[in-house]
Amino acid sequence: MAKLSLLLFGPGLLLLDEDVVRPHSTKALALLAFLAVECDRPHARDRLARLLWGSASELAARQSLRQALYSLKTVAGGQLGQALDSGHELIRFVCGPGIDVDMHRFVAGVRSTEPREWGEAAAVYRAPLLEDKSFQDCEEFMAWLDAARLRMHGLAARNYERLVVERMASADWDAALKHAQGWRDLDPASEAASRQLIRICAAKKEPHALHAEWSRLCGVLERAVQAKPSRETVELYQALGRAPQSALEGDASEAESFIRAARAAERVYAFGNALELYDRALQALKRAGADALTRYADVLLHKEAVLERLGRRAEQAAAIDEAIRIAGSLGDDARRATVLLRHAGACAYRGSHVEASQAAQQALDVYRRLSDRPGEAEALRELGFVHWRAENYASALHCGREALALHRRLGDVAGEASALHNLAEIHRGLGSPRQALEWYQQALELHWAARNYEGEILTLFGMANALQQIGDLPGSKEKFERALALSERYGERTMQSRALQALAMQCAETSELEAGLRLMQRAVEVDRAIGYAHALGHDLVDLAHLHLRGGERLEARAALQEAMVWFGYTEDREAQASARARLRELDSGATLTTAVRSRQWVKSHLPLGEGKVYCEFESPLGTLRRS
Repeated sequence: MAKLSLLLFGPGLLLLDEDVVRPHSTKALALLAFLAVECDRPHARDRLARLLWGSASELAARQSLRQALYSLKTVAGGQLGQALDSGHELIRFVCGPGIDVDMHRFVAGVRSTEPREWGEAAAVYRAPLLEDKSFQDCEEFMAWLDAARLRMHGLAARNYERLVVERMASADWDAALKHAQGWRDLDPASEAASRQLIRICAAKKEPHALHAEWSRLCGVLERAVQAKPSRETVELYQALGRAPQSALEGDASEAESFIRAARAAERVYAFGNALELYDRALQALKRAGADALTRYADVLLHKEAVLERLGRRAEQAAAIDEAIRIAGSLGDDARRATVLLRHAGACAYRGSHVEASQAAQQALDVYRRLSDRPGEAEALRELGFVHWRAENYASALHCGREALALHRRLGDVAGEASALHNLAEIHRGLGSPRQALEWYQQALELHWAARNYEGEILTLFGMANALQQIGDLPGSKEKFERALALSERYGERTMQSRALQALAMQCAETSELEAGLRLMQRAVEVDRAIGYAHALGHDLVDLAHLHLRGGERLEARAALQEAMVWFGYTEDREAQASARARLRELDSGATLTTAVRSRQWVKSHLPLGEGKVYCEFESPLGTLRRS
């Protein structure tokens, strides 16, 4: 019998002996890949149909699934059909002796206790699963594929690591070098792989290769994350490669270590840890004296951004004041303009709209005087944000249009997309949701072209709000669900929280109380996990309303009490008073059933690389109705 091989690492190939066998469509190949990877259990036909044909009707999706299965069962003379165990409702891939799947061999090798099989597994993993394959109309499948790729990548990296250690222990330096190079090629920014290469080159007495690896790592880290090697790596290079001692000595270098750790903490939403690390970096820079003053100002702004994220407004204001003072002492107009924009944003959130507008206008004037066009665009967006927060929509529109024109002149596609999104948000505030939808659609297309997934999520969320505003609840729900799926796929947890909250309240509106409660509890869990203080209080009040509708008074009271704490933390006095009034009414023994539909839009933002992007979510600040 001819050998049938399914090669999933790479573009995805089905071979009969050495001849390529082509399924009738790429989705048929995707279906085969999913079944082969997830072969440990059967899968419902409904799930498979949604996975790859979710945009079609249920009937059409089921028909497409049947066609794909028929195609797979008939290719290669029907040999693949033996592996597809398909019943009326369940389908499973059962790999028999006549079929070889490279991913199965890889996983078996990684799980083995034999170094020889580890080496064979390393040879099998040549590229990611279905490399370069993308199914843009199959969001659920792409989420699965991304997760599977990460899982295989992690297994491959750990496999290389133990191969390197095992060969080094045997002083087989050539084999250790080969595996370490494979590990490095798999993950070029891995300092662990680079450290092993440095050790191996030192053992082989190859100083040129050692220095070349050090230089390569420094370049990769600088390009990828604007960082330098860690203290551990620097110390190893010093010891084995005689790196200059100045690379590690002194308070300034110690500060850089803290800064790298803080940025890493921010990337995983550990904002409390990041704040502590920035404080330690600032202390080290202060000891370094006047030479480190510029860097000190930079780190202050990093700290200010974390304080804003945590909702600690008073400390944020103090950090901004200090940064303004330092920028003045340095005579650095561009830096002063940057800090003025931060000051404007902080004032806008405190409700000091005149002060915010003045600060943003000063920054705009500075950037125009310096002929700094990107800075000018950022200042226009900030000034527009200030006017938008103050509901001065005419001025916000004027700033938004100027920013859009400037981004277009600069050829900044990401900036243009976000400026279009901001204009859409302003039109929604003006009560023109249909006009807003036109702007959102333009923004969405540019976000997609720029591969700006954060912008895409934000714009889908805005479109959902606009559709809800015109009464298209099914369309709104579909957009919220798309925003949620993308947020979960890309780890954008702030928007994951907002989408969960919006979907929860839509469920509550349609009397799907249990589903709404589960979604809101998930939103609160995300808020807590990422320290999203700005939204957590509002979401807890929503959670209290849902508990009340289910007759759960004790749970509602606990949620309201916690909400008051968070509103106090973020210095939102109006919201805190509203939560306190609800709590008093609840404690009075009144039967509180639901909230009047007079919810308030809370104006917020997300800071993207191209500048501030506006975002609104609903808050339950209406009064409660007695039954």
